[in-house]
Amino acid sequence: MMELRDIKGIGAKRLALLASLGIKSFEDALSYYPSDYIDGTNIVPVCQLNDGQRASVSIEVISNPSVFYKGKMSIVTVRCADETGKLTLRWYNQPYRGSQLHIGDRIAVIGKVTKDKSAAMINPIMSVSAGCITPVYSTCKGLTQNIIKDVVAVALGAHKVYETLPAEILRQYGLMGRDEATRQLHIPKSTELLKKAQERMSFEHTLMYMLVVEQRKDDRRAHSGLSFNTDGLMDKFLKRIPFAPTKAQMQTMAEVDCDMSSSVPMNRLIQGDVGSGKTLIAEYALTVAAANGYQGAFMAPTEILARQHYQTLSRLFGCTCGLLLGSQTATERRAVLERIRTGECFVAVGTHALLNDTVVFDRLGVVITDEQHRFGVAQRAKLSHKGLRPDTLVMSATPIPRTLALILYGDLDLSVIDELPPNRKSIKTRFIAPHKREDLYKYIETEAQHGNQSYVVCPMIEADEQLGAVSAEELYVQLKKQYGRVKVGLIHGRMTEKDKNAVMEQFKDGQIGVLVSTTVIEVGIDVENATNIVIENAERFGLATLHQLRGRVGRGEKQSYCFLLSNTDDVMKSERIKAMLDTCDGFEIAQRDMEQRGTGDILGLRQHGERSSNSIGANCTLETLQNAVEAAKNILSTPTAVNHDLLIRSAEYFSNLDSIANN
Repeated sequence: MMELRDIKGIGAKRLALLASLGIKSFEDALSYYPSDYIDGTNIVPVCQLNDGQRASVSIEVISNPSVFYKGKMSIVTVRCADETGKLTLRWYNQPYRGSQLHIGDRIAVIGKVTKDKSAAMINPIMSVSAGCITPVYSTCKGLTQNIIKDVVAVALGAHKVYETLPAEILRQYGLMGRDEATRQLHIPKSTELLKKAQERMSFEHTLMYMLVVEQRKDDRRAHSGLSFNTDGLMDKFLKRIPFAPTKAQMQTMAEVDCDMSSSVPMNRLIQGDVGSGKTLIAEYALTVAAANGYQGAFMAPTEILARQHYQTLSRLFGCTCGLLLGSQTATERRAVLERIRTGECFVAVGTHALLNDTVVFDRLGVVITDEQHRFGVAQRAKLSHKGLRPDTLVMSATPIPRTLALILYGDLDLSVIDELPPNRKSIKTRFIAPHKREDLYKYIETEAQHGNQSYVVCPMIEADEQLGAVSAEELYVQLKKQYGRVKVGLIHGRMTEKDKNAVMEQFKDGQIGVLVSTTVIEVGIDVENATNIVIENAERFGLATLHQLRGRVGRGEKQSYCFLLSNTDDVMKSERIKAMLDTCDGFEIAQRDMEQRGTGDILGLRQHGERSSNSIGANCTLETLQNAVEAAKNILSTPTAVNHDLLIRSAEYFSNLDSIANN
C-alpha cells in the first residue's frame, strides 16, 4: 500500500515537517483541512472595499516591494491596483514576500481591509489564481502551500474516504456524503458546494462532541461525589454580606446549594453580564465547603484579577485565605503551599500557578474558575483532579445566547444571572464624530480634575503610520503633555506582570486619573471611581470585546459613559456600533454578534487538540448545531448496533481529551 514517503519529492526532512503538523498518513492529510480560502469567484473591486471588511481582490503589482526592519521585525510593503483604485499590501515577519512579487504580476489576495486615507490589507493570504476557489493551508518553515496541496492530491487519489454517519441521518438532515465533503473542502468546485461540505463536517463534529458530553454527564451522575451539609448556611451567609442580593443571585445560590448538598458532583456554569454579581455565588460555594471542613480553589486568568478576588474573599475568610501567584518569591510560594498542604488554608486563590504539581491540597471540595474561556479543558481538569471528585463551578462574563449556551455547555448545568444590582446605573454609550475628538479629551481632563477617572483604550501598542490606528504609547505621550497636572498611566500586554499590577494598583487607589491601555484591561479589577471609557478606533474591535471593555466602567453608583471614537463618520453605519448604541444588555449583544459573525468555533476543537489546521466547527450555523444535538439525543435513546458503533467512534474521536466534562 502506498504511503507518504512514496510520494515524489517527499524525503525524510519533509516527512518530519509534515509530522510536525500532524500529517503522518494519507488519512491525516485528508483531515488536514484548509485554514482559509481565496474565493476568486467573488472578487471585490478596490473602490468598493470597506473598512473592516474581509474580501478577495484581484490586483496588479505596481511597485517593487520594500522591506523595512524594525528591530527584529520585518515589514514588507507593496503597492497594487485594479481598474478602480489602489491597495497597499503589508506583511509582518514574512520577509520572503519581497522576492515573490514583481511589477506587473497579477495576484489574488484575501484579507481584512483597513481604510483610513487609503485602503490596505495587513498579512493578506496570497494566491496567483483567480476565477476559482483556492484552499489555503497552515504551513511551517520548509513546507510550502504547493507541497501540502500535492500531498493532499495524492491522498485523495490513493485513500478511500469511508462514510461515518448512518444513511438515515444523511437523508434526514440533507447532508453531503463524507467522501464528497472531503473532496469539496480540499478542491471546492463552488461556494455553494464548499458551504455544504463545511456544514456536513460541522454536523459530524458537533454530533460526536454531544455524544461524548452526554455520556460523560451520565458517568458523572452515576458516581458519587461529596455531599455537603448546607442546613442554615445560606441564612448565616446572607447576614454577613452588607447588601441584599438580586432575585437572580438568590435563585443561583439556591441552585448551587442544591448541587452541593447532593452526592452528584456539581458541574455548573454561571453566566452573567459584567457587574451582575457572579462572585457572590462563588463566595457562597466556598463558604459551604469551608463549613464542612473542605478547601476551595479559586482560579483567575490574570494576577490583577486574582489579587482582587483575594482581597474580596479575605474579608470573609480572613487568615484562612491564601494567594498563589507566579510572580511571588520562592519564600512566599513555599509558605502558601505549606498552608494549602496542611489544610490551614481553606480558600486558595491564584492564577495558573494553582495547576503546578507542587500544589497539593489536604481536602479539596470545590473548584471555581473565573472567566472560564481563558483556560483550556486540560487546565481545568488538572485542578479538579487535585481532589476526589470535587464540586465544580465555572463563571463567565462573556454572555452567549441561551440556545447556543445549552449546546456549547451541554455537559454543564446552566445558571444565568440576568439582572444587575439595583444601585447600578446603565452605562450611556455615545459615538463621537472625528471633529469632536479634541472636545472629548478636554472633557476627560475636566473629569479627572473633579476626581472621576477614565480609561482610554487603543487597538495597538506602538504607532504605525500605514495602519492609521491610534497607538497606546503614542497617545500616552500626547496626553501626558496635554494634561499637565492630571497623572496619566499606561498599561499593555508587553509589560511585565509586576509592572501591570503596579499601574493597576495606582489607578485603583486614585493616583492615576487617566489610564491609557490596550485590551489588556478587558478582564480587570473593579475601579468604582472609573466613570468614563474612551475606545479609539472602535471599528477595529469585535462586538463582544467592545461590550467587555464597556463593562470596565459603571462599577459604582455614579453615572458612567462609554465613548466610541473613529477616524471616519462612516463607522456609524456599522452594525457593531449600532448594537453598542442600542443596548447595554450583554445577552442581546451576544445574540447580535452571533447573527453578524456566525457561531464561531463554538466547540473550541483546536483547544481540544483537533489535528486539523482549520476547526470545521467554525462559523457553524445554529440550525446545524440544533440538528446535531437532536440527532445525538435520538442516538442515545435508541439502542441499536449502528448507534452503539457511533458511541464507540465518538469516544475515539475525542480520545485525546483528559476531561471534556469541564469544557
